[in-house]
Amino acid sequence: MVSATRTAAAAIRVLDSATQALIEERLKECADQARSSVLLEHRGGRAPTRSECNESRIDEASNRRMTLAMQLGCLMHRVALDCSEAALEKIIPGGFSREQRYRYDRSRRALAMVSEEEARGLLKSGCGNELKGTLVPDLVIHNGDPLSAHAIYDFKFPCIATNVTPWSEYPVGHEYEELTQKAIYEEALGAPAARVLPRWGILP
Repeated sequence: MVSATRTAAAAIRVLDSATQALIEERLKECADQARSSVLLEHRGGRAPTRSECNESRIDEASNRRMTLAMQLGCLMHRVALDCSEAALEKIIPGGFSREQRYRYDRSRRALAMVSEEEARGLLKSGCGNELKGTLVPDLVIHNGDPLSAHAIYDFKFPCIATNVTPWSEYPVGHEYEELTQKAIYEEALGAPAARVLPRWGILP
């Protein structure tokens, strides 16, 4: 496991503007494609109504009860991430991470990577609580080291396309209580975080 302490010297890095613009254009395309392809495959291309979004059902893949909004969001995330990974491999090969898990110690401003192997091992051994508070951004753009981030992107898929999904806020009692995902991502990784939404594109 690699670790590093965030300091003022490790301030926000800035991507070349042309490269960042190209990255964000591809991510917007992937978000739009993900929504369209999932709706086409699972709903014949028809967008759900607000009441349908709130319908609860058993998800066959996870065997958990979920709303239609949650099911569609999960499916769209997978498609968008696959699309983004393929696009970013062409633009910045080796310069991004997909769903990298981080452990962040706020008291020491220390950040560490958690490998997939470690996460699977903890879950398998019934120690999933050890992963509580870990951060898993959808995409981190970096210089080859996931601890040296340039930018962070999270896909958001509102069930109703005209809605804008806000950043999640941690509940009272959580170690990051009342902070948003965006705030803790930016504090921990020292880089700007943005949302990617179908139709809306890149939003802060």
